[in-house]
Amino acid sequence: MKLNVDAPAMRRINRATVLHLIRNQRTTSRIDLAQITGLNKATVSYIVDELIEEQWVQEIGYGSSTGGRKPILLRFNANAAHAIGMDLELPILKTVVCNTRGEVVYKQERMLDALTGDDTAVAVLEAILDEVRAAQTATPRSPHGLVGIGLALPGLINAKTGASSHLRDIAKSDWDLRKELAERTTLSVFIENNANCGAWSELLKSAARKENLVYIHAGSSINTGIVIHGELYKGHSGAAGEFGHMTISPMGQRCVCGNYGCWEQYASERSLLQYIHEAGGSSTAIDPRKGLMEQILDGAYADNRAYIRALNTLGQHLGIGIANIVNALSPDRISLGGTISQASTFILPEIERVLQYRLIGANKNIPISIAPVHAIAVGAATHVMNQTIFLDEAVTP
Repeated sequence: MKLNVDAPAMRRINRATVLHLIRNQRTTSRIDLAQITGLNKATVSYIVDELIEEQWVQEIGYGSSTGGRKPILLRFNANAAHAIGMDLELPILKTVVCNTRGEVVYKQERMLDALTGDDTAVAVLEAILDEVRAAQTATPRSPHGLVGIGLALPGLINAKTGASSHLRDIAKSDWDLRKELAERTTLSVFIENNANCGAWSELLKSAARKENLVYIHAGSSINTGIVIHGELYKGHSGAAGEFGHMTISPMGQRCVCGNYGCWEQYASERSLLQYIHEAGGSSTAIDPRKGLMEQILDGAYADNRAYIRALNTLGQHLGIGIANIVNALSPDRISLGGTISQASTFILPEIERVLQYRLIGANKNIPISIAPVHAIAVGAATHVMNQTIFLDEAVTP
């Protein structure tokens, strides 16, 4: 099928493609850009001059000559703009401000009060707005200022409207948080699934932009972000990556999704209290108003054997699901994030032990690492950059 692209659209694509390339290179030149993109030199020079005038790109001197004039070297101006990234997973709200390379210039973490009923949505919206205002105040001056807010949420996100569903602890169904937030701020607002944001963040720090990776977010639920050949894979309806709801026990516990035996019933935070009881321990000292993992980790580091055994069991069940993912997709690497990743001391050895038994062939050599604490918030800010500055329709060679 032949696609017709009008001239203004083609100019946007060419500009975004050139900007992508300059960002992804330490330094480059107009000649290099023309050779890589296949665009003629005049088009590349026009785009580059425009980007320099807008302060997205800087000329930094001359490179080595290969026979003709020395090329003028170009460098991307990472501090030309900033974006706010937010990671909401009740009761914790993490906020960062990043430059266009995803480098964090401000970060804040806030514990939200435990509420129930319809008041929860109101309180969450007010807390987000408070943190947005604080982030705006803390953002350094830059030529293009703040270009938007990226908010990462667990659950399913409507790709067209940004409305979210299956937000646990919030009574509203299909809450259009994007719309409500956009009405209260002058900044553009973008909503994305938390695991997809984690995957973007991991890809951003990768030297191999075309790699295949899976980011697993394990917290109160389990979500995964899948990157195939450097591109986020969302599937037919945007709901790809819901590995938390793959069945690992056909006659198992009922999940909130209505299925039985879902992976997240056995490998997310919700299973920890059960594992503590099974290990002969008590969870009466755990305060539901505070972060669950932090309290369990405090007990584990204090040598509470029931807490340690519970974390070990959790790691084993995580390993089972990760083995299924790796055997199915065989990515270049696996990255584990979310609150459960804070317990890496206790869970990683168990995960690796399970993987050695359950992975086949070369899949046994695929590495698994722990993602940074603010990976999802950084990915949410990166999502803003992709939607506003770099444009998703850009074609990077």
